[in-house]
Amino acid sequence: MDIDTAIPNSPKPGDTFFVRMNNGAIHTAEILETRTADGTDQQEYFVHYLNFDHRNDQWIPENRLSGSASNEQMEMTNEQLNDSTNSLTGRKRARLKRRLNDDSTDFSHDASFEAVDQNARKDYKPSVKYIEKIWLGQYEIDCWYHSPFPDEYGKQRLLYICEYCMKYMRLKTTYCRHLTECPLKRPPGTEIYRDPKIGCALYEVDGNKHKLYCQNLCLLARLFLESKVICFNVSEFLFYVLMEYNESTQKERFIGYFSKEKDSAFGYNLSCLLCLPPYQRKGYGKLLIQFSYELSKLENVVGGPEKPVSDLGYKAYLSYWTWALLNILKEKPEIEVDELSAITSISAENCMETLSSYGFIKYWRQGHFVCASRKHVDARLQELHAKKFFVVNPQLINWQPRVKGKAGKHNKVFAF
Repeated sequence: MDIDTAIPNSPKPGDTFFVRMNNGAIHTAEILETRTADGTDQQEYFVHYLNFDHRNDQWIPENRLSGSASNEQMEMTNEQLNDSTNSLTGRKRARLKRRLNDDSTDFSHDASFEAVDQNARKDYKPSVKYIEKIWLGQYEIDCWYHSPFPDEYGKQRLLYICEYCMKYMRLKTTYCRHLTECPLKRPPGTEIYRDPKIGCALYEVDGNKHKLYCQNLCLLARLFLESKVICFNVSEFLFYVLMEYNESTQKERFIGYFSKEKDSAFGYNLSCLLCLPPYQRKGYGKLLIQFSYELSKLENVVGGPEKPVSDLGYKAYLSYWTWALLNILKEKPEIEVDELSAITSISAENCMETLSSYGFIKYWRQGHFVCASRKHVDARLQELHAKKFFVVNPQLINWQPRVKGKAGKHNKVFAF
């Protein structure tokens, strides 16, 4: 296919071009915004690669534009891309997309190549991502999505964020000075879990008592979660912040958090889940998910995540549900779905969804039953144990259920 390499004098938002991606591959992309590069008169363009997740949107210089694309050329390119990936397995297709984007922290959804995914999102209007990186703790992290930081900060290419108080800053000098003056060395709120075996601690933070901290936490999460919508109305939420700590240095590092409504009308035990990219694929996301269910067990309720669940979140949930349910089936291969739900606090719907994928659900006498051989259960568990998986120790949880309409009742905070 011949590509017109001529570039119009003034590319503008809405124009579609062939663009050289990070590894040199050519792909069609739509210009969403333009700006002048800092300290130069050169133009930069914020582009969306068609049929890719919006987390791959990025600012590029003009020399990355390889020519305008006609509708016919766009269709031919997309057909070739789909044809070349239809024969691949889901894992290989995901690997191919990460390689095309040349970004080891990109975990694009396996269906992002499919036309059905593009059609389902055709009415989605992405916001331009001006904050390209953040510096938090010991990491400089590439951002995935736009977050509604105040204008003074929202147009910065790089933001510095304190991992203890979540204050955000524009200048490195300000950030370094703040680290020496910040009164916090851990999140505000109550420590409810500390496990020396895995070196993690978890804190419960009330959005009503620590509003500014929780608002800043939500702004941080929005940089990595496309479906995150609530950033400022945090009073009705509790935030459970996970920190990694080092016994020798006595320092704690922010890993992620999950939030939940204080009184959910739909029985959700988790509203938002964030695990920063440097800590992903290490088992921390599943640890947070398991913790949300351990709290549901203490409350003696059945819960589940607020919908919609992000693609990364769903993968973590499916892995946890499988692990939790199979550990029960290992001891009780034949059990009713409702009983399984009551033991694990996982909703009957999620139990059915997970076990049906393994053929462990049988219908008999107008009811659904779980029926699985120990051989098959053990085989699935061995596959899961081969992956990184932290396990919550319920004996270390120092927490009591909230009384509705009243502040939560807690035991004393663990001493450092």
